[in-house]
Amino acid sequence: MRALTLRTEPSVRQTNAILTRIERELGDRGALVERTGPAGLRFTMPRPWTAPRLGVLLAITSGRTTLSAGAGERWKVRYELSFAVLRGIAIVLSLVIVALGWRWPRTTLVNALVGLWLGLYGVPYLLAGRQFRRIIEAAAREVVERRRGSRETPTGPTALPDDGSAGTAQ
Repeated sequence: MRALTLRTEPSVRQTNAILTRIERELGDRGALVERTGPAGLRFTMPRPWTAPRLGVLLAITSGRTTLSAGAGERWKVRYELSFAVLRGIAIVLSLVIVALGWRWPRTTLVNALVGLWLGLYGVPYLLAGRQFRRIIEAAAREVVERRRGSRETPTGPTALPDDGSAGTAQ
């Protein structure tokens, strides 16, 4: 299970806001999302032909997300992604390649299988995992770190005078 460590312990309202933002992002991509308790989500991604838009997240079959802290460790957004359909397609195509290439030289057959797994499974796995992590980071950052921009330095009457006579009576 992968995790994103939070800087501070989120309140109940912040936890709800994080999960709502994740739920909204996944819902925009056509996922069926359900809450599992006060700090968890379970989701199923749509098939590519039923999705409202195509994207790398469609490589994910399903997953779950929880906010928790265990045994004195920091609070984390933990998430688990399943790539069952993608893995199944790669296995079926591997069997097809093995059946067609049984008489090929072994190095050619192995190279074909490695290429298939890297191209069909490895690349989408990495890209979808990275995209999902960005969704988690964006949802958590906006809630836990409330500032959206940098703080400005005070100017005007609250600033100290240049001559160093701050607060001296004359």
